[in-house]
Amino acid sequence: MVSAKWLVKPDPGPAAEEIAKKLGVSRILARILAQRTSPPTPENARIFLSASLGVLVPPWLMNDMEKAADRLVRAIRDRQPAIVYGDYDADGVTASALMIRACRAVGYSLDCRLPSRFEDGYGISPDFPAQAIRAGTKLVITVDCGTSEHENIARLRDGGVDVIVSDHHEPGERGLPPGACAVLNPKRVDSSYPFRELTGVGVAFKLAWAVYERLSGTKKIEPHLRKTLLSLLPLAAIGSIADVAPLVGENRSIVAQGLREMRNSLPGITALLEVCRLENQELTARHVAFLLAPRLNAAGRMGAADAALELLIDDDPAHARAMAAALDRQNSERQALCQSIVEEATSEAEKNGVSDAPAVVVARDDWHEGVIGIVAGRLAEKFSKPAAVIAFPGGQYLGRGSARSANGLNLYQVMADSAAHLMSFGGHELAAGFTLSRDKMPAFRESFLKGCESQTRRNRIGPALWIDMEIGISDLNLRLIRELDFLCPLGHGNPEPKFMIRCVRMAGLPQLSRGQVGNFHFNVSQAGTSFRAVAFGRPDLLSLLEAAGRRPIDIVFTPELNRYFSPPRLELRVEDLRPSESVRENISPVFPRMTRS
Repeated sequence: MVSAKWLVKPDPGPAAEEIAKKLGVSRILARILAQRTSPPTPENARIFLSASLGVLVPPWLMNDMEKAADRLVRAIRDRQPAIVYGDYDADGVTASALMIRACRAVGYSLDCRLPSRFEDGYGISPDFPAQAIRAGTKLVITVDCGTSEHENIARLRDGGVDVIVSDHHEPGERGLPPGACAVLNPKRVDSSYPFRELTGVGVAFKLAWAVYERLSGTKKIEPHLRKTLLSLLPLAAIGSIADVAPLVGENRSIVAQGLREMRNSLPGITALLEVCRLENQELTARHVAFLLAPRLNAAGRMGAADAALELLIDDDPAHARAMAAALDRQNSERQALCQSIVEEATSEAEKNGVSDAPAVVVARDDWHEGVIGIVAGRLAEKFSKPAAVIAFPGGQYLGRGSARSANGLNLYQVMADSAAHLMSFGGHELAAGFTLSRDKMPAFRESFLKGCESQTRRNRIGPALWIDMEIGISDLNLRLIRELDFLCPLGHGNPEPKFMIRCVRMAGLPQLSRGQVGNFHFNVSQAGTSFRAVAFGRPDLLSLLEAAGRRPIDIVFTPELNRYFSPPRLELRVEDLRPSESVRENISPVFPRMTRS
């Protein structure tokens, strides 16, 4: 792991004190709430903690929503043949399932087409317009794609097919497709929508909401349709978490309510919970991110995404259990394949001199293109640098790549600056997918590295560990754990809180745990109080700890409750540690040191 600079977030001062007083919470939770709300007022902190559906804004604030809803309602009433066109990842699959179920609830059947990652790539397949026109299709609804599909949408329009684009990807320099009858995208340059971070499934949920209002003839949706809309929230939650959307604003409310509804949800989701052994656990965003979403994504990564879609739209519990078991097996195959490629890609990166480079760019003929996105993410995490991984399956001329950001770098901008060397690309600030020809590989590598270096230098980007605040060991108790639970759902944009304690001592020797190399635990003590601290997959921290010996150390950690003990035990999950003498020099001087009140 690359050493990161410790950065303590600034003290919000009186704003935190007012939140603590008005909401009756501790100074620790109040400070975190003040850091995560804008402006940091007691009312905004209360809204943040509630994560209620009342935060959701009316769908009509989105550009073209009236056009889209009216066109879909006309198709429903006239029973016009229509197709929803999705994507092969979890966001696209859940968005497709949501639209199918939303229409099914009003007696309208939608066909669906999901592209193949291997044959079609991202977006509308070139053969789709002709197929849809021959089939007599009157309406196509894209979900999680379509904004950049100018030519294919024009072909559909010329063949008498209306297209509603429902998407969340950056429009790019070409702007919106003029052939679409409506373009729903909160990232439109002219967007009037107040929250731009909705996912593909989030936009699809807003379309379903608008259609239900139109069909009800009033803003008060008919009870049975309202019940259906609420039942779709687990799909919206899964897709939003899987797409690493920031869990703030509307996303936070969608995910919070979706997690609450998930246990009594669709047969397919229930089957996934069973195969992940989550039937009796309180569900978190972390469970979705690391257990449910990978199994849905496994279908599109290893074969066809249709299997994941079928799981989410089937109402037969027995069939759903069989499909969930099949996805579980596919995911196990994906994990083994991914680990093998990560090892090869790491070796390739180190051979290319990654330590002196601003980013990682690796390519190989025999890599499986279905997992290169995961590999890019692992490399970005390992080296704390943006990473691009390209596969040329079977030595083909055309390669497919996937890139992941690191340290706050705007990856979409880097890809846009490298567009001259690419056949196509799409994505957002954190992740991107692209295609390129083999002869353009050297030029792309040079452009990608140059773009990452320029942005890193200009914005002074580097590995950073952001710390919510410095506390003392006496601040740790079960009440704090219960308060921190109010911050859930946690994830991108609303991360687990991290704290720093200075000058603790190790009590006894660190104990190695079974399993992954670098798993260990040890006890830390200060002023007569001690806690068990655990670290996972960090052999570098074990070496630092052993080198520190009996000297005091400073640690950065997340407090959590270990429920494997009876009664549950408060533990410190260690993110980083350093000898106390040196860490004082490595904490950013930008922010003043927090003193305990």
